[in-house]
Amino acid sequence: MKILYIDHHAALPSSGGDCRAVQLAQGWQQCGDTVTIVAAGEGSRTPCGDMEETHAEGVTFCRLSAPPPGRGVGGSRKSMQVFLKKLYVSAPALAERYRPELVIAAGGYPYDFFCAQRTAKLAGAKTVFELREPWPEWQRERYAEDDSRLNRCIADYAMGYALRNADLTVSFLPRGEDYCRDRGQQPARLITLPAPAPPAAQPRPLGEDDAAAIHALREKYPTLIAYAGPLTARRLPVLLAGAVGRMGEQGVAAVIAGNGGYKQLLRRTVRENGWENVLLTDGMTEGRQRTLYQAADLLYYGDDRRCDARYGGYAPFLLRLMQNGKPILTATHGSENAALRAGAALSADATQQGVEQALERFLAMTGEEKAALGAAADEALQTTHAAGQVARDYRSALLRLWV
Repeated sequence: MKILYIDHHAALPSSGGDCRAVQLAQGWQQCGDTVTIVAAGEGSRTPCGDMEETHAEGVTFCRLSAPPPGRGVGGSRKSMQVFLKKLYVSAPALAERYRPELVIAAGGYPYDFFCAQRTAKLAGAKTVFELREPWPEWQRERYAEDDSRLNRCIADYAMGYALRNADLTVSFLPRGEDYCRDRGQQPARLITLPAPAPPAAQPRPLGEDDAAAIHALREKYPTLIAYAGPLTARRLPVLLAGAVGRMGEQGVAAVIAGNGGYKQLLRRTVRENGWENVLLTDGMTEGRQRTLYQAADLLYYGDDRRCDARYGGYAPFLLRLMQNGKPILTATHGSENAALRAGAALSADATQQGVEQALERFLAMTGEEKAALGAAADEALQTTHAAGQVARDYRSALLRLWV
């Protein structure tokens, strides 16, 4: 098959972003398919012109230059609008150059399906729409005050149109079928797949100062919890800091590694409360994060998205945590996530009290019970979320479009 895979933010495994597009392309190419990923030029380290081909990780990219998304609704929408305009205008050239048999809209938002459909019609190809998140609902939640009624209506229309008109809908939402039903849509064909696990980073030594501080913390507190990643309100690091800060006498400590504006709030909160068992460090590379996770007893994952409570979420970040073979505490709204489905995590309400209660349950567990959680994570990654198997299952659904 000749496949044109459209993903605005497609990233290489080495970049630490969402590398699903590259993993699927690699899996399909091993089966003899020809795959080209259409992505924004922001994903490359050097500036590129429109329709410029690049090659990396054995995969062909066709780049369309677009500004990187900035903070807030304005920056994200500007990047998306520039990319979509160029994608729509470039449809004839894409159809002529690559002559695809399948065009997949996989950017995460529904608007790219219009461009995918235009390209597919010009090439006589089938269309596929990837459902990775409830986009209209997430935008309303994320930009409750900034989003206009018109934008909401447009988002709802675009999602409905994509679900109705795609020859195949591939859902990475655990309960994508329920989402379509709740929206009153019945896709022509729908398949639900687990998200592929990203490649695991190789552990790298911690910086000397971080290693010494973590060692000192570990000597004083027997139970160490780790979070490393973006320090934003969405990831709820303040719940971890608050819960652990109150549990110092129970031998619990936390390392929170990351950067961002939210870090100032965390630092002030830790200082004002005198929590000596909460250590804040600078952001770490993925290799150093792996080393930190391996030194911890429990890993923390927080997400304040309420729209994921019913349908589940697409969470490559959570899959990266599962690669460490350690128990995970998930503080989320709802219980639909990869770690909980695998039996590899403790669930906590997205409140400080909920996190405290989950930590109490963890402390009461035996060593065998804790090890079983980590083993369950390993098992899920090797079976359910194995990238090669996900690519093969995805490809089987693609082949059935001609049956």
